[in-house]
Amino acid sequence: MTKVFSLSVLVASLLSACAGTITVHSTPEGALISSDKQTLGVSPYRIEINPDISKTLPKTEDGCYGAPPFTAHWASGAVASSPITPLCQGLDGTYQIIIRRPVDAPDLKKDLEAANQREDVLARRREAQAINNVATSVEMNSMPMGRWGY
Repeated sequence: MTKVFSLSVLVASLLSACAGTITVHSTPEGALISSDKQTLGVSPYRIEINPDISKTLPKTEDGCYGAPPFTAHWASGAVASSPITPLCQGLDGTYQIIIRRPVDAPDLKKDLEAANQREDVLARRREAQAINNVATSVEMNSMPMGRWGY
């Protein structure tokens, strides 16, 4: 039973190691990311390239897959899009798409404040997770050991 479980964990980890990612960044970060009129999330937005997604990706003339255009919407109302991005490292590559805010768009200060607020929230989440990890570790170390060591 243990060998079957270990083998299935190994196979799952090997399969997941083959999955690539696309991370869509905005400058400044924190823009709402969409593609094909569908809202995806807030930048940086990470997409795992799995077999289902890869079926929807077009092929470019040189044989590469192509990531669709993404659009970034900032708090100020500024909008910018990325072109179709070639994914020539294959479906297990790591890709970064950066969408830059138009320099002539008004209210840059509003977008920078939104990015800073997002960073503050993420920092608080990381701090809370670290505290939770320490508490879990202390709790696990204080558990009584059974006859077989666990």
